[in-house]
Amino acid sequence: MTAFSLTKHPEMVLAPGAAKAAGDHVTAVAGPKARVLMVVDPVMIQMGHAGTVQSSVAGAGHAVKLFSDLQSDPKEASVDAATKEAFEMGATCIVGLGGGSALDTSKVVAALAHTGEGCGPYALAASQLPFRKTAMIAMPTTAGTGSETTGTSIISAPDGTKNWFWGPPLKPDMALMDPELTVGLPAYWTFYTGLDALVHAMESRTNRYRNAANDPLAERGIVEAITHLENAVNQPDNIEARAGMMAAAAYAGLAIGNTGCAVAHNIGHALGSLAGVPHGRAVSVSLVHTLDWAIEGNRTAFERVCELIGVKSPEGIGERLQEIAQACGQRLVLDADEKAKFTAEALAAAMVEDANISMLEATARDASPDDVQRLAQAVVSAA
Repeated sequence: MTAFSLTKHPEMVLAPGAAKAAGDHVTAVAGPKARVLMVVDPVMIQMGHAGTVQSSVAGAGHAVKLFSDLQSDPKEASVDAATKEAFEMGATCIVGLGGGSALDTSKVVAALAHTGEGCGPYALAASQLPFRKTAMIAMPTTAGTGSETTGTSIISAPDGTKNWFWGPPLKPDMALMDPELTVGLPAYWTFYTGLDALVHAMESRTNRYRNAANDPLAERGIVEAITHLENAVNQPDNIEARAGMMAAAAYAGLAIGNTGCAVAHNIGHALGSLAGVPHGRAVSVSLVHTLDWAIEGNRTAFERVCELIGVKSPEGIGERLQEIAQACGQRLVLDADEKAKFTAEALAAAMVEDANISMLEATARDASPDDVQRLAQAVVSAA
């Protein structure tokens, strides 16, 4: 028999213009006359998207307030401030609007809104999150992290360490996806958030926890991303491509919710903590420069990835991703400024820290201390 475990999925809505119906969706998940805190990326206010959603929510008869004191890498202090706001207004629904940082923040806020507690004690599951009593809708404005469908968040501790938070209370009730919200995303961020989705799907399909029940989710994420990424970057008004990338992110998020990631995310998170390398860029660079090592842990699974992306052998996967990067005006190597912030030895040490080690252990190939050093050096020395 084949053993597997799949987590509960949020309700998923993907449609152009869906943001204009946000109020109706709040009613569906939180009931009439909800008290709504919108946790919003400040850029969404400038672009007018926050106003569109707020008007829809208020127009459906709900009380609504905005919280937008967010950073690109959410900090515990920001999460705690938003949680306090939610607690004091007696929020019955949290709506997260923005990229992965806004969604990660909003999910933790939703879990703690009824208690008003700080989030620090729940980092790395040191304490179990309370049962969530506040409804939660995630509205992504990037297509990559998949935070709208996962039960995990990444929040930075005061010392800058990126810590995982996870558990069923962090799984949104609904992922409300409107590809029109991603149209203004610059090419750089469209590319790297999109590759983040592809890396999620690839690592879920090939790590030691992959299983036959979850494989279709990961494979669908790979197909959507490989089909639509270049067009989403190079034809920014292409709604079909934007929708395809939102689907890729959502499928890949579901997939990693069941299996976790692998070595590329292990190194990518370490790079984020050490040098502030943007997440999608960090995991993409890490993937292509560790593939040759990772392939030997589950060659059969990587051969299936080859079929999905159209290359002849696993060794060609990295080259294919570099070709996509070039077509999108990017290179999958760290630049000199990023490399100047750390050493290969520091990266290797960060890879085995508590915040990162589980992703390395999820990789289908066991990593010896020498392997860790070699992998860190491969990422740092790539040119």
